[in-house]
Amino acid sequence: MKTAFLTLSIFLVSTLSACTFFKPYKPTLTQGTVVKPDVLQALQPGLMADQVVELLGPPLGQDPFNKNHWEYVFYTTDPEFQPNAIKHLVLNFDDEQYLIDWKQVKSTVNIKR
Repeated sequence: MKTAFLTLSIFLVSTLSACTFFKPYKPTLTQGTVVKPDVLQALQPGLMADQVVELLGPPLGQDPFNKNHWEYVFYTTDPEFQPNAIKHLVLNFDDEQYLIDWKQVKSTVNIKR
């Protein structure tokens, strides 16, 4: 009985300590809308909201309290996938849904995997 318990204990300790040698699989995570810099050059004040959606696609975030504020966000854990894509773009429209201005927001968040 003692031998079986000792054998089982050694087996469990050795298998649990072996887990530190293996790294778990981490799939690539990609979210948001890819906005390329050349498409950004096509934006101009006075475009209708529908025209902006045709150029950039649907916005990832719309402020529920301000329908005239759109945000396009792109995030990926793969540094080789779309390296030139704009990570965060903010657009503002007037009350008649004409584009007023936009700006590219520089992100200071750096998530390491």
